[in-house]
Amino acid sequence: MIKLFASDLDGTLLARTHQFDELVVASIEKIVASGYDFTIATGRDSHMTALHGLENKIYQICLNGALIKSPQGHILKQELIDKEVLKLILEEFGNLNLEFLTPTKTYTQQSIEAFTQKLRDRPMPQDTDVDVAKMFLENASKHLVFNQSIEDILKQDICKINTFLEPGQSYHRFYQFLEQYDNVIVNEPCDDNMIEITKKGVNKGTALRWLGQYLCILDEEIAVYGDGGNDIAMLAMFTHSYAPSTALKEAKQAANTQLGPYYEYSVARHMLETIAKQR
Repeated sequence: MIKLFASDLDGTLLARTHQFDELVVASIEKIVASGYDFTIATGRDSHMTALHGLENKIYQICLNGALIKSPQGHILKQELIDKEVLKLILEEFGNLNLEFLTPTKTYTQQSIEAFTQKLRDRPMPQDTDVDVAKMFLENASKHLVFNQSIEDILKQDICKINTFLEPGQSYHRFYQFLEQYDNVIVNEPCDDNMIEITKKGVNKGTALRWLGQYLCILDEEIAVYGDGGNDIAMLAMFTHSYAPSTALKEAKQAANTQLGPYYEYSVARHMLETIAKQR
């Protein structure tokens, strides 16, 4: 019997708007009201995740598993990147426009002028996703703390490091660095357009297993849903694992079952069907 549902957001639970809409919110509220636990499992930071009425009702696994929060918003667990490695990254790769994420804010060495110019220069989608891309970029800019020195950032509790791969920028030396320090940090991006670094051993799967133990729920009583590169470990760890048909090939291979496309609310529907069968 499934007792805990865990889902990635973008490309999995949420539809094309990449936000909690009425159907998704109603589905999760029904799951929780029926006595089940629910957690999001996302690479986003918590201030980039507007829950639209689900506050105080669901758990949050954020930052690719580096942060676990209770329904009341309390931090249950956080995993920090080693300060020595963090210092090396800051000193050697300041040109890569990296973003350093804590549970509450995101810090960067960039100036707001350089960040704004980067947004102007970045190619935007030519389809209906253009508004979604703008939304994410605008939200990110609101929560960034600019012009931070190495010392400023080292004072913070950094859980995750992000950057979008920019055209014309070489990342070869950075990838070599990541390989050299793969005993303490790991790069598990959602797709090939990003770098997403956390502490070694930190991923959505290990965070979810910890949350299950915290709630006295067994692995076989957990259902997981995901579509991206940062979901692969989670999908592979649990028996009841599901990927939309629109997921990355590697995510579909890691999952035990394939559902319909994410934009048809396949994940929300499957969760409701699951609890209906368990009555």
